[in-house]
Amino acid sequence: MRKDLVVSLEKNVPFFGLVNESRDMPKTPSGTCFRLRKRLEGGVLRRVYQEGLDRVVYFEFSGHDDFGNLCTYTLVLDGAGIGGGFGLLNEGIVEFHFPETGARFQTGCTYCPPKSEKLNLLSCSALCEVHDLYHDGEPALNWIMSKFEGVGKDLALSIIARSGLRKDDALDHECFELILESLKELRYALLEERFQPAIYIRNSGEPVFSVFPLHHLDRVSAFDSVLEGISAYRDYAIYFEDYKRLERETMAICKKVHDKVLSRYLSQQKDLEQATEFEKFRVWAELIDSAPHSPPAGHDSIEVLDYYRTPPEKVVIPLDPRFSAKENARRYYKKYAKLKRANKILSDSLVESRVLLERLQQIEKSLNEEHDLDSLNDLCEQAVQIAREAGIAMRKATDKRNRRSAKISSSVSPRGSVEILSSEEGTLYIGKNAQGNDYIVRRIKRPGDIWFHAKNLRGAHVLLRTPGRGDVTPEVLLWAARIAAQRSDGNLAGKVEVDYTDATNVKKPGGSPPGFVTYKGAKTIVVEI
Repeated sequence: MRKDLVVSLEKNVPFFGLVNESRDMPKTPSGTCFRLRKRLEGGVLRRVYQEGLDRVVYFEFSGHDDFGNLCTYTLVLDGAGIGGGFGLLNEGIVEFHFPETGARFQTGCTYCPPKSEKLNLLSCSALCEVHDLYHDGEPALNWIMSKFEGVGKDLALSIIARSGLRKDDALDHECFELILESLKELRYALLEERFQPAIYIRNSGEPVFSVFPLHHLDRVSAFDSVLEGISAYRDYAIYFEDYKRLERETMAICKKVHDKVLSRYLSQQKDLEQATEFEKFRVWAELIDSAPHSPPAGHDSIEVLDYYRTPPEKVVIPLDPRFSAKENARRYYKKYAKLKRANKILSDSLVESRVLLERLQQIEKSLNEEHDLDSLNDLCEQAVQIAREAGIAMRKATDKRNRRSAKISSSVSPRGSVEILSSEEGTLYIGKNAQGNDYIVRRIKRPGDIWFHAKNLRGAHVLLRTPGRGDVTPEVLLWAARIAAQRSDGNLAGKVEVDYTDATNVKKPGGSPPGFVTYKGAKTIVVEI
């Protein structure tokens, strides 16, 4: 099976792993790509290694020099903050690097890895030396991150949560001892390679991959191997990136169109207020025509009897002194006809603008609800369509998504993706694929339903709905749990643990791929298959 090695510092997020990813190649590859091809095309990746626990990884290749001779090259991924980047080393000397701002890479010079005064947990003396670095009152989170290699913010927060502390707690003797115990557990897990690869999510829906438990985040999926986990994480991350980009674009389109339509609406309201006076000009024209005398040009007003009032009384009508009274009457008739037409047009336009604003408000409201990439794309298309109807020039900038993301987000009709089993005791809704699982969580679940899923295994989402949302008997509970176990990766095992909880405890994070959910308040039942 072919897999691609992805080495990336995209958005300053270090990543490397073997993934099933296929992106569109640029029409004109960069100079860096040409140089890498020149040295490494046809070569062999011999080993991948890391010195210490800092974010610097070395990829050793066999390649060819300018004369075709076999040569050893090392591609360095330096993601340890400012001054890093990528560099290709030939016998330890930097042949070229990118970006040019990578201060630790100098062409023709030896690569200088980042200097670290932090402790390496793999070192035998690390936990002994840490006693000398302990100071009362220092924030626990900053202390952990600043004292140990490879411990980023999420792992530090996990250590704090595992120790029963809060992230803003300051160090004291008791706090220090608790953290030290957690660090010992982490050290032993590293030495024994007891990895627990899993994907977690932040409150924003952003995915986080870790080979150690992150106790402060919700776990959405666990994996049997690091390679399997990192590949799934890459898919999730690409999906989340596309989702957030499309969400931002849709919000920006909605805001731009809303502001322009609202401005137009307010202007139309003002014009309509003026246009509603059209009847006044017809009356003025008739009163001037019915006056017993008609003054010539040069007069700026005329006094006439207004017989529309009860009782009739004299009124003064303004005139344009350039014209006679009769000519002023003709001009008032024309103004009346013009404003009458404008009144009709503006009234219709106000209705249209009001409808467009209501549709935009509905889209903006929908953006706060749970979505997958396809439904979000539909909302974006609707916003663009409203812009076009309003005569506002607009184009969607993210029509082209990478193939992998498009494949993940491909829309599948709910029909055929959800299986339904019914009995007198209740009805089961069973997801037949990721889209079916999504449909159950986003569209079918109701308060009082019970959601089932095999614990720490990939499998179908199973939703149990009982008549009247009444009490569930142990037999019905076991029936639903067994179905969830049978439709999971553990279907060949003798026993499977199944989590179940009220459907209202199951949430789909915004920007997560189909099938990903988080849940709380779950109980576990063990079923035999």
